[in-house]
Amino acid sequence: MELRLSEVTSEEEFDAIWPVDFKAFHNPHNTFSKFFNPIHTTLDEAINVSKERHIRMWKVNPACHWIKVMDVESRSVLGAACWGINIGEHAPKPNAEKKAFNAGWHIEGSEEKLFAEKLIGGLMEFIAERVARPHIVLNQMIVHPDYRRYGIGRMLIEWGVREADKHGVETVIESVPFAAPVYEKCGFGRLEQIGIDFSVENPSDTWKKYQSEDTRAFLMWRPVGHDYREGDVIPWKTT
Repeated sequence: MELRLSEVTSEEEFDAIWPVDFKAFHNPHNTFSKFFNPIHTTLDEAINVSKERHIRMWKVNPACHWIKVMDVESRSVLGAACWGINIGEHAPKPNAEKKAFNAGWHIEGSEEKLFAEKLIGGLMEFIAERVARPHIVLNQMIVHPDYRRYGIGRMLIEWGVREADKHGVETVIESVPFAAPVYEKCGFGRLEQIGIDFSVENPSDTWKKYQSEDTRAFLMWRPVGHDYREGDVIPWKTT
């Protein structure tokens, strides 16, 4: 099987990516999936709604780069990744105003929406507090469940690493537990578990159920110019 990596340049390319996105997030089950990509009606409708939302975000954000890996013979998309190249004018701004995160793709007033805002907003805030300088971040990576262990994930990760080395910046990833070993094999260190405050007054049974699920995430980091080594100085722990 010949694999080819390329950058997404048109909206139409998302049509083949997004069914793979949903398959990847549900095999194995990823607790985050219902908060990032909820299914409110049918699976097909959920895929389309999520796809259109991500197309909009890609179009308005020049720092957002979607990369895909295809099987050359079948022309099937087998994996994809979204990298944020936060350098130059797109680098984090010192003392930028903090804005409450709005998970507007959820049903307004629902507990699912509030939990999604605490989860996703918490992840974003954690990274922003630690990496307040130019960097490259992996926002999302998917590989079709039937084509794992073919090196597709490594191809997608190495694209971002090359960009980081080219620009002389560090690279960060927020990883769920089962994906962290993949990133470690690609030169990232697992530095710390991301702490998120899910506390609310008088939590309902639904809220308690959400909290009981595995919402762990880890901050993965690769320093400027080389793979992580035990003993590397962590910038935000020395400032």
